[in-house]
Amino acid sequence: MDGSWKSAREFGLRNGALLRGSASAVAVVLATLATPVLAQAAQAQAVDEAATQDIVVTAQRREEKLSKVPVSVVAYNAEALQTRNIASEQDISSLVPGLQVKNGQNSNQLSYSMRGQSLDPFSGTSPAVLPYLNEAPYNPGNTATAFFDLASVQVLKGPQGTLFGRNATGGAVLYTTPMPGNEFAGYVIARGASREFGQVQAAVDLPIIKDKLAIRIAGDITRGNGYVTNINTGNTLGDKNSRSGRLTILFTPTDTIKNVTILQHDRVRGTEGVGGIFNYYSRLATPGDPTSQFISDGTNHITNTTGTPLSNTLAAIYGANDGPAGPGFFPGAVEGYTKFSRANPYKIFLQYDLPHKANNTFVSNTTEVEVGDHAKIKNIFSYMKGFSFTSGNLGGGPFGSLWLFKLAGINATGVPGGQTFRSETYSDELQLQGTAVDGKLNYTVGAFYSNQKRYEIIPINIGADVVPGGIADISYAYRNRQTSKAIFAQLSYQLTDKLTATLGGRYTWETVGIRQAEGNVFGVDPNSPAADQSTKLSAPAWTASLQYQIDSNNMVYFNQRGSFRAGNLNGTVAPFTDPLTGKAANLFKNEKVHDFELGYKFNGRISSVPVQFNIAAYKVIVKDAQRALYAIVGGAPAGFTVNVPKAETQGVEVDGFFGLTSWLDVGFNLAYTDAKYTQRTVPIPFVGSLQVDSYPDAPKWAGSVNAEIKFPVPEKIGKVSLRTDFYKQSSFFFSNTNGTSTPGTQLDGYSTLAMRLNWKEIMESRVSAAVYVRNLTKNTYYVSGYALGASNGVNTAYPGEPRTFGAELSVKF
Repeated sequence: MDGSWKSAREFGLRNGALLRGSASAVAVVLATLATPVLAQAAQAQAVDEAATQDIVVTAQRREEKLSKVPVSVVAYNAEALQTRNIASEQDISSLVPGLQVKNGQNSNQLSYSMRGQSLDPFSGTSPAVLPYLNEAPYNPGNTATAFFDLASVQVLKGPQGTLFGRNATGGAVLYTTPMPGNEFAGYVIARGASREFGQVQAAVDLPIIKDKLAIRIAGDITRGNGYVTNINTGNTLGDKNSRSGRLTILFTPTDTIKNVTILQHDRVRGTEGVGGIFNYYSRLATPGDPTSQFISDGTNHITNTTGTPLSNTLAAIYGANDGPAGPGFFPGAVEGYTKFSRANPYKIFLQYDLPHKANNTFVSNTTEVEVGDHAKIKNIFSYMKGFSFTSGNLGGGPFGSLWLFKLAGINATGVPGGQTFRSETYSDELQLQGTAVDGKLNYTVGAFYSNQKRYEIIPINIGADVVPGGIADISYAYRNRQTSKAIFAQLSYQLTDKLTATLGGRYTWETVGIRQAEGNVFGVDPNSPAADQSTKLSAPAWTASLQYQIDSNNMVYFNQRGSFRAGNLNGTVAPFTDPLTGKAANLFKNEKVHDFELGYKFNGRISSVPVQFNIAAYKVIVKDAQRALYAIVGGAPAGFTVNVPKAETQGVEVDGFFGLTSWLDVGFNLAYTDAKYTQRTVPIPFVGSLQVDSYPDAPKWAGSVNAEIKFPVPEKIGKVSLRTDFYKQSSFFFSNTNGTSTPGTQLDGYSTLAMRLNWKEIMESRVSAAVYVRNLTKNTYYVSGYALGASNGVNTAYPGEPRTFGAELSVKF
């Protein structure tokens, strides 16, 4: 038994036509061939819904069986999450191929990407895939959150504009928590794993007044070391030290009134995990000649063939700093450190560690009042307040080429410094749901309001380790505000006993604004009229679909949807007028998205085998895609949020489950994604235009296969099973300009293998145990990159989790 496993175990014990090409061909052929075969098999034997995992989802804001929902949804209940070792947001990507959960500057800045819809760093844009907690918007900002006591996780794919509002152009991730029960009950789970990881999670239901008032208390305590080591200090980066608690109050004063209040608080501490240097851009050997410059990974030199000189800030300042490892120096200088970084992805040399601090408070209240036998009024209120202090060294090494601190003047932080993010958000949604026309018509109508305020300070220092005070010592400081109002309606009508048509629409009005705060780098007086900017935006969203229920087990559907991602004002871009357009340089427009989706679902049996099978082919068309780009302005790199004229993504997604025997279940997921820019010339303030050519965060292939063996042990022993999960994805870009201003921003594909041995209800008790391993084959790979080549002459990459052993013990009561 190795030392890391032993310490982890001890720690755990201590702590507990519209669709063309291949996409449409696959969908049509499979639906045509599979339907008669599966229909005939289904007629031979009744469906066992439990055996085929047909769980209840809320993709259309009402409870429905997964196999009956005419949209592409992947959903997992609490037991499935536990048996698959899903313990964080990042783990979800292995469950849902095609969904990328990527790091930004560090391991705590997370965003979702799906069907080509992503979020660029420093863009000021909203996420394109939105998280919800019990139907309320849930965005904790620049910190990872606790992942505990969940009833289900649902991933909705494609634009969700009608029922989930603006910005959900790529999809939505719905987290649902358990409701309090009428019996005293609960559980405790204790986990221990490699790198001194320890976690205790617990929940208890407390009935106060039978059938009237009950509460549920749930909590999580997590501690553990990260897997990247700062060899300068000997400490690990990416450490976790969090405490979270949630109180759920269920009040049902009458048979027609239901009220649920949730209060959750997260206290997150630890350190930031950051990636090392992936490559850098050399200085020009011949001034003005791009071909005299190269892109280096420390071993290989690739000539710059873009036709334009690349930014080389890192090499220009530190390229000759060959010496013993220390502030601003490393054996072999930048070239030597880059070689070291690529050879040792789990080691980094930083002049200081990177502490992380965050607090989040979330409150929601959902009230349902039944109006007669066929309608109900539902109101969903939410409040969220967030704070995070995020330190960072974006240079990826011992060189102070881009530190997130400020040494002097207003907003000075000192070392190690950090960014300050504060946010406060209110939202309220009122719905009327019901049925009419003898149950043939389902309807949802409503109105939505939200108000968000943000205050952000982003300090930046360049070169303080070679020039006293730094070559640059600045801060971006600004206050954002955003108000959103919307009305919506969606109707589903059963035209025949098999055919249902759905039509929905939403219209949203946005008011966005920004005020430069004290100490802003642009020198704008916060009290002057020039410091404040605002604009009004509006856009429609819609859904139109047809659903044909061939029989109780087979269904085909077609969707056409549209949505938008709201424009805004970017606080890290100069708030001046662009002389080329006459518009504010920091303003970016709405991103408009519409898609077409054709799908087929089967849930039943083939002979005696329970089978679940889903396939969807889609095409997404994006106009004015919001992206962050860098250009040279006045001899220095400057960042902008721009609107790329047009992009398209098409693909196919397939998943299946087969209960082959009483002792063997197998399943698979597969996603093919073809994302590209179809109009690549982008207007750039003060510059003119720039070309985009690489689509980020969209691997062409991603998939997983799994198998669970259920051992034939006596019932009094318990339930013993072994689960194996294999995940693989192809290479992907992490910039929009791999062929122009940021070459070398493509990461290789990778695969991981995980196993888990479960022993449930040990000796007829309520105690269960498990041991597991992630990345069994000990693969070394990168999961995300950070493209700073156009601004700083360096690109960094963050490694994936190394092999991890763990154990789990749970008790239900």
